[in-house]
Amino acid sequence: MVRELSQEKREKFLQAALKLFVAKGMQNTTTAEIARLAGTAAGTLFLYFPTKLHLINELVLTIGKQQSDYIHMLLDPSLSARDTFFTIWSGSLRWMLENNEAFSFIQQVRDSGILAAEVVQESARYFDYYYHAIQQGLSEGCIQPYSVELIGGFLYQDLVAVMNILKSEVDPARQQELIQAGFDIFWNGIKR
Repeated sequence: MVRELSQEKREKFLQAALKLFVAKGMQNTTTAEIARLAGTAAGTLFLYFPTKLHLINELVLTIGKQQSDYIHMLLDPSLSARDTFFTIWSGSLRWMLENNEAFSFIQQVRDSGILAAEVVQESARYFDYYYHAIQQGLSEGCIQPYSVELIGGFLYQDLVAVMNILKSEVDPARQQELIQAGFDIFWNGIKR
């Protein structure tokens, strides 16, 4: 008889891993600690995730999908390219502020080289809205004809730069000013 795995336990493992990875780092976190924080035995964790790397990969995909679902909910096909970029910009920063542990984990794992190539490719598909916005801007002729990869890279790095400032700013009005100023800097760099 095959034992059915609980979605609730799976989520507890992911949440525990996120909390520990952010607090201690991926290398310094053991699977036993993750299982303990999730309220189970280490052996139970391995029923869900055969290795710590499987858990890391799944956490990356879960976070990517959550952020993607949030941004897709905000987007409207009738928006201009500039407004689409701003919606992605402000929505991404709001999501990162509300999910600071997820943001910190993604920063930790992003360029670590440990993610499987298929996980990198799958997670990139979640962020298709970046590439659609760039293509829209190129089609509308409102942005410079830079490569999609270059614009996408600058967009992401600029978001990270603004987010690193926003993390220490508690005043919502000041946060909004920083979000707008950061967008203006980004947009002025790519617009025609």
